[in-house]
Amino acid sequence: MSIPEPPQGTQAPHGLEILPESGADFAGVQETVIERRPSSAPRLAAFAALAAALAVAALAVAWVRSGGDEPDAAIAATTTTTEPPATTTTAGPTRPPRTTLPPPTALDGPIGDLPPARPAAELVATLAGDPTGNVRGLLFQLDLVSGAAQYVPLPRLPHTLFELDGEIVVGIGRDVLRVDTATGDLVVIAEDVTEMLPAHSPPGIVAVVRGSEHLFARVVGPDGVFRSAVQMPNAAVVHGALGDHVVVSMAGSVMALDGRNQALQLGPGRVLAVGDGHVVRLQCEEYGCQITDTSFSASVGPDRRDDWCDDICAEASGRFGERDDQAEMEENCSTLCEDYPIVTGAITERRVELPAELLAASPDRWSEQGLMSPDGNRIALRLLHGDGAPAGVVVVDLEQQWGRHSPEIGVDLGDMAWAPDSRFLLYTLDNDVMVWDVEAAEGELPSGRAHIGEPLEQIILRGS
Repeated sequence: MSIPEPPQGTQAPHGLEILPESGADFAGVQETVIERRPSSAPRLAAFAALAAALAVAALAVAWVRSGGDEPDAAIAATTTTTEPPATTTTAGPTRPPRTTLPPPTALDGPIGDLPPARPAAELVATLAGDPTGNVRGLLFQLDLVSGAAQYVPLPRLPHTLFELDGEIVVGIGRDVLRVDTATGDLVVIAEDVTEMLPAHSPPGIVAVVRGSEHLFARVVGPDGVFRSAVQMPNAAVVHGALGDHVVVSMAGSVMALDGRNQALQLGPGRVLAVGDGHVVRLQCEEYGCQITDTSFSASVGPDRRDDWCDDICAEASGRFGERDDQAEMEENCSTLCEDYPIVTGAITERRVELPAELLAASPDRWSEQGLMSPDGNRIALRLLHGDGAPAGVVVVDLEQQWGRHSPEIGVDLGDMAWAPDSRFLLYTLDNDVMVWDVEAAEGELPSGRAHIGEPLEQIILRGS
């Protein structure tokens, strides 16, 4: 089979390139022209010119009517009506009132207080246990509605913490484990893993194993069932996955690989965040930098990939390790692979001008990778001062195109997590957790403090 040609009379999507390797089959991928949203800069410039012309006219009329005696008053009257350019303002859209929750009826453990404006969600965090005892790590759970808290013991302190479709998944050593928070039981869903990252659309895990020359990244679900895998040179950086497409960057280029030796070339730049259906990257050119958000959906297609599945499952079977259900896992791999052909469609792209909060810092002082909100419309980026000291966090709204700086500036805000409603951003500060309403209207307190009293190392939020 060959790569399908685009329909007659259409051009290949600008910014999207299909890169075949070794004549592999990519017939299951449907190309869609990228829809670019025009930049608002030309219109803003026209509006600014029109406003300036009207201001001059008003100045002349006011001066004539005043008999030429009070030009300064006329100037003051006209200049106060001129709108500043949209690229320099941080004002967001009209924000609805915040939902305030009632005071908790039960505050146990070290919890002292919770702010009234907070999400109706459960906070899960990692907490170091007694290094001299049998318990080397804990999961800390806090219901932000009731204030009830509990601890779940773990054999060691996790270095990675995920929430995947309601399931809690941790990385301990080179294992990826699902945690039953009610019983504390652990289920291994991937072994011998060097790196682990979240997969989206649908939720899953990207388990990366690095060798001396190549890396092998496989996508599995929270149940451990295999979905896809890719092999890349060891110089590649893995950022996550959408569907069965693993998002990687190498040599200044960002790609989405589907495991069939094919790639969607998303474009140059640096990946800022990967979320549900979105890959956000920073793209800098001669005239400046901008944020580019590429979105594509994944749906099950009619084709079957028997030959490809035989090859990839043969390679993946040895990655499951020595386990009692080895044969079952290999059978699940082939069955799911054949019934899970992902077809790419509805590829769109939007470009976002940098808000003033980011323009003040060069891109090399932004965090390597930010945190995308669950709705895919906001990213939280850490900033550094010129000397490398923490400078706070900036949230960028990709849809409304505004930026907002965190209430705390110049301090290390610790680990961050978005609430399920994408309105609240929580982050650790000292031994507590700050609750930041990024949509707080003028006159409202933008943040409050949840008094935890514990040195939480990683946090996530899930619907309560």
